[in-house]
Amino acid sequence: MAFRTVVITKHCKINYKLGQVVIRTDEDVFQVPIDDIRILMIATTQSVITSYCVMALLQANIKIIFGDDKGFPIGEINGYGGNNARNRNINIQIGWPDTRKNQIWQKIVKCKITQQQAVLDNFNLKTEGFAELVASVDLGDANNREAVAAKMYFPRLFGKGFARKDADNLINGHLNYGYQILLAEMARNIHEMGYLTELGIHHISLTNEYNLACDLVEIFRPLVDYQVYQQQESALELEQKLNLVDLLNKTITFNGHEALVTSAMMECLRNTLDFLSGKVDVLPEWGMKQ
Repeated sequence: MAFRTVVITKHCKINYKLGQVVIRTDEDVFQVPIDDIRILMIATTQSVITSYCVMALLQANIKIIFGDDKGFPIGEINGYGGNNARNRNINIQIGWPDTRKNQIWQKIVKCKITQQQAVLDNFNLKTEGFAELVASVDLGDANNREAVAAKMYFPRLFGKGFARKDADNLINGHLNYGYQILLAEMARNIHEMGYLTELGIHHISLTNEYNLACDLVEIFRPLVDYQVYQQQESALELEQKLNLVDLLNKTITFNGHEALVTSAMMECLRNTLDFLSGKVDVLPEWGMKQ
């Protein structure tokens, strides 16, 4: 089972030979078995990858993410191949009943707010009001408790006056980088399962290619918040970026058992698809502890 996220951060040439992704830098040569790789992230414009290597990665269903000149994820490549049941799954996805979508979104919002409360509690910050918010989330979050929680949560975590829309705040750079990594992993899983990332549950923007991934990644965003709180005094340099990428390899408790974040994300996706498609009638618990 693939488990590695390989991050390229310096000048190199990347090619493929005999089941190995070969990375040649000016100083050394590294070889990584292609079967071990889940994501290849090229976080520099100073690297070169051969088309043959790209082909091999896509055939192995490995997501390739490219960074801009500052190393921030800017785009990705997915192969055309995928799940053999893709057409059937998409037809089912189009017909997901609104009642079930509202139920699962209510569950997602409750889980997210619970995790936000846990992050605040871990750093001995004020958590007043969060338990009441969780209890008051309506079906489909019609009363928008998610937004209310965000207005309470971020200023308590990062200081009074902090706003997520402030592009000049360096903390938002950390958060956006980490969220993008989680989003890419969830989108990869959705594609692997043979569903469309465009058709979401709550996110329904006509310009967003990742509506469904945006829905499901909400549960895991507090993992990024937790890490960013610990590194918020630092610039978003290589070390901080790698800390955020490595969240995918973090072990957490999910649904009562230990799991890597990557495995928990796939489990969350499977639970959601089973419920929305009518395979099960009971909502998942999604208890999570880091």
